[in-house]
Amino acid sequence: MLRMEIALFLVLAFVAYIYFSAEKKYTQLHRTFSVLLVIVLLHLIFDGITVYTVNHLQTVPRLLNDTFHRLFIGTMILIFFLFYQYIAILVEEETGKPRRLDMAARVYLVIAELGDMLLPIHYAITPQGNYSDGIHVTFCYLSVAFYFLLGTGLLLTNWKKIHTKKKMAIGIASLVELIVTTLQGINHT
Repeated sequence: MLRMEIALFLVLAFVAYIYFSAEKKYTQLHRTFSVLLVIVLLHLIFDGITVYTVNHLQTVPRLLNDTFHRLFIGTMILIFFLFYQYIAILVEEETGKPRRLDMAARVYLVIAELGDMLLPIHYAITPQGNYSDGIHVTFCYLSVAFYFLLGTGLLLTNWKKIHTKKKMAIGIASLVELIVTTLQGINHT
């Protein structure tokens, strides 16, 4: 499993290199995407670390394992918030409609990140592999669903007003997010 995280990191690092080296206007949309790229790279690092730590519970100190899991979950929540932000900024640029849900999204981000830091972590031990579960992970999935629904709802309600290439790119990314998250929810290992 760790090989997948490494491969994804290398592909995304290449995409980030191309993106950061290309000339572009530094708009709010581009700054948001830049931060999103960096956070996703960090998230993949934490993902790789937690794949190792959760499967070596006997040798990795509990505090270290918990810390990396909190960083992994915290960056996951931040990624979905930034993806929502990206959609909200895009919709504002394309339609001229002001972003009305940003305050709610930010308040929920604070709550979600506090939940990540404070809720207890439990680890399920299975023959297929270990993974974190319990209220900590359930809260993370609720946070992911919140931002996914917020962004998707915003995208769908403004579908006709958004440039075709942009809505297709975000629509495909959203569909991939939905499929991956659903598969992860069904098969935790």
